[in-house]
Amino acid sequence: MVIKQIYSLIEYDESVATMDAGADNIGLVPMQNGGVPAHRVPIERVHRIFDECRRRGVTSVAIMLTNDPDEMIELAREIQPDILHIAGDGYAADAAFADRLKQVAPNTKLMQAVLVDDESAVDRAKEYAKYCDIILTDSGLAPDTGIGASGLTHDWSIDARIVAECGKPVIMAGGLGPDNVAEAILTCKPYGVDSLTKTSIKYDGGHMEKDIEKVRLFCERADAAAAQIGR
Repeated sequence: MVIKQIYSLIEYDESVATMDAGADNIGLVPMQNGGVPAHRVPIERVHRIFDECRRRGVTSVAIMLTNDPDEMIELAREIQPDILHIAGDGYAADAAFADRLKQVAPNTKLMQAVLVDDESAVDRAKEYAKYCDIILTDSGLAPDTGIGASGLTHDWSIDARIVAECGKPVIMAGGLGPDNVAEAILTCKPYGVDSLTKTSIKYDGGHMEKDIEKVRLFCERADAAAAQIGR
């Protein structure tokens, strides 16, 4: 199996539809001091969506775009997600943060985004892997969206090295959609694949919603490719 991770959910109904379409992990941006305002989800709705995840056995991911580690810790304490994904443009996890997270949310895994801009990403991933549970490789860097959400692909040969060398599960992101997810899996053999931009419908003002048919295709093609590599 290769994990199918779908971002970035906003509404309850689209979250349920995304789970029905085959997502193993769903991620959202809880209300915080970071990220595109239209993408932030009120905490009450976060609880409702994540409660449904627990009921279905779907993994919940809280995306952190704030650069304030104290705010991240308080959100983790309140939400208790399955995974806390640090993706901001100005803060990365370290050993001290990992220890703090375990104190307030002992069952939450820590996932750090790695900007794949050149070969130095391999060493960064290996460093984060010392104290993070999961590595996520991604493209693009911007103040409002942090690492990722660019819709752009990057050099997958670097991802393949990270998968082979970092010693932790790796989720590939960065411009993945129904058109290329199979190739990504066959090329890099990651633990998981992630899609935001290419399975979303975007509107003016930063508003967006998931294109459920594209989510379904993404999941089906990922599963077929996983079977080809014996997963």
